[in-house]
Amino acid sequence: MPEQYKVAIIEDLDGLRELGPEWNEIAPPKEVAPWQSFSWMEAAATAFTYNQSLHVITVRKNGRLVAVAPFVLKHFEQILNPVRLGFLGAVELKEPNRFIARDPVSLELLLEAILSEPMYPIRLARIPNDGENIRSIIAKFRKSGWIIPAVSRPYPYIEPISNPIKKSLREDLRRARRKAKEYGEVKAEMTSAATREELQEYIDVAFQIEGSGWKGESNTAILSIDARRQFFERYAFAAWKDDTLRLSFLTINGRRVAEQYAIESANSYWLLNIGYDEEYRRCSPGNLLLEESIKYAARKGLCRYNFLGKEEAWIARWTESAQDCVILAAYRLNPYSLRALCADVEFLIEEHIKGHNGELT
Repeated sequence: MPEQYKVAIIEDLDGLRELGPEWNEIAPPKEVAPWQSFSWMEAAATAFTYNQSLHVITVRKNGRLVAVAPFVLKHFEQILNPVRLGFLGAVELKEPNRFIARDPVSLELLLEAILSEPMYPIRLARIPNDGENIRSIIAKFRKSGWIIPAVSRPYPYIEPISNPIKKSLREDLRRARRKAKEYGEVKAEMTSAATREELQEYIDVAFQIEGSGWKGESNTAILSIDARRQFFERYAFAAWKDDTLRLSFLTINGRRVAEQYAIESANSYWLLNIGYDEEYRRCSPGNLLLEESIKYAARKGLCRYNFLGKEEAWIARWTESAQDCVILAAYRLNPYSLRALCADVEFLIEEHIKGHNGELT
């Protein structure tokens, strides 16, 4: 590595927090995807590192931060419980991830630093597949003696202006709105909190709505898992300061019956969490709020409305477009990698049985 560049590894939360101002220079929160922002990673580190170790790889040029790989070292909940390096919060949140770099040269040097890892296997979960970029990463790993398979994990999106809501869905939405109006006035509201206390009230209501239905019953709601509640609450306050938080509600007769927790950044709308009151299920309040937020994105001229998560049957009614993402698993020939490789073989077999479209490359 050129002499003016230095690599360091941050292994404690205080050290990570000190990176905040420099991180925001490389990845301004309004200009990047949510998971590239410092606010996202700081919230993830605070909420999820109770059973794992921070291993944040940084590259500096003449003392100035130019690239970051926000990793943790942890036991993965698979057969044999393999220890690996992976993106911070990737397992818990299951959203896409990216490296942070000021320029292509800095990214190249960051990859060199990652490739110099002598011991642990690496799992790069759900990196958006930018074609040449992913091929370059795979080629670099293989050239350095790593074995690396890839599995596809896309997330759905729509283009708000050029991809209008389908005719059949519009008819369903009109019927749902008529049913909703039987209860009273129907209105969508995007909150604008003036104080932390006001924002906390909005957050509490949103989490209660999300946990009132099947998510609460299946213990997958934000309120069901303390670490997830801590992450989403902490990130909401940070995104509020960054002016990227978009917390919305659908009200019927003055009662909030559906919620959306989203981020507006990089000229896109990123839908992170939704929920609705089961009592109003017959009038599809969640879909009515989706319609309103898609219209909002179109009015703002945003290029994408990202559903995130994974492709599901109900989303297929809204869009057939998807951003491909890949899970890259890299192994060296050592005992740690052997455990991880065995675990992943079982994972790929299960994927095949489930009928997913993952494939080895």
